[in-house]
Formats: sequence, C-alpha cells, structure tokens
Amino acid sequence: MTDNSLEKLKTIFRRNLKEQREQVSPQAAQEASESLWVQLKEQTYFQKAKRIAAFASTGTEINTFPLLEGILKSNKELYLPKIDPAQVLIEFHAVKDLKKLVPGTYNILEPPGGALLPPEQIDLILVPGLAFDSRGHRLGYGQGYYDRFLTMLHRRCFALGVAYAFQIIDKTPNAEHDIPVNAVLTEKYILLC
Repeated sequence: MTDNSLEKLKTIFRRNLKEQREQVSPQAAQEASESLWVQLKEQTYFQKAKRIAAFASTGTEINTFPLLEGILKSNKELYLPKIDPAQVLIEFHAVKDLKKLVPGTYNILEPPGGALLPPEQIDLILVPGLAFDSRGHRLGYGQGYYDRFLTMLHRRCFALGVAYAFQIIDKTPNAEHDIPVNAVLTEKYILLC
C-alpha cells in the first residue's frame, strides 16, 4: 500500500470513528468512564506502577477524568501531556490537582507547569486513539505526537490504549514504524495485545 493510499484510508477511518463516538448517549458515556477505573485499579501493571502518564480526554473521547481522579487518590504520580506544536512533541508534567489544568494546544486541558517526567521513567502510559486492533496497533489523530513519543519509552513501560469497545476494529491501517500498545482498556473489557 502506498503512503498516499494509506493516508486516504486513515482519513476515512477517522471520520467514521468520530461519527460513531458522537452517537454515544450521555448516560452511556458516564457509565463507560466509571467502568474504566473499576477495571484499571485491579490490574497488576497498574498496582506496580509508580509514575503514570495519562491524558485528559476531550470532545467525544471516552471520559478519562474518573480514571485520573482514581490515579491521584491511589497515591500514584500522575503526569499529563503538554503539547509543543512548534516542535511536534509532547512532554509529560506532574499533576496534583485536576482543577488546575488549563486549556492548551487544540483546547486540550494540560498542566500549567510541574515537574517534567523523562520518557524512560514512565511505568505505565495511557494512550488515546481513534481505533485499536488486537495486535495493539492504533489509529491516532494524524499529528504523530504519540507515535514519536512511544519510541522513547523504556521497554518495561506498559502502554495501555484507552477507548470505547466499538473502537476496537479488525485491523487498523498502520505503517511499519507504528509502535503498538500492550493492551487496550475499554468500558467492557481489557484487550491484551
């Protein structure tokens, strides 16, 4: 598959999955977000993790805020991304209070500052995506921030995609250089990849 046809396929997938997410009712979205924390706190990789990099959901993404609150209450170190669009990179900064997050690039809530966490020190990273498949490949939003960041992680870091169950598809359109996640957390189950 050529790069051009792969990009066209990704564009179609992105549009369709965004439309599906817009159909989720507020009640179903609330129940889904609460289910994430119930499942995650039981996982060994979560219990062993000290430093957790996560993301603040936005728009129609599955709501990660109950999950973020749970992480903070578990006395884990929570880090959220700050996006630098000029250098097309993300950096994770310490968060102690979710109420202090501020709108950043793409209007996504991010820390106003805080200690910077080097990628090799992350124990567990929660990764957004529009779609994931059973091999752990993800379809992101097209900017490549997470694709680049995932290459910098230590191999002991557990990468966990976070999405609705309907965002698990048979096969994501991906390139050879894409880095897969280890598992995907949905409101219904955890898919080990």
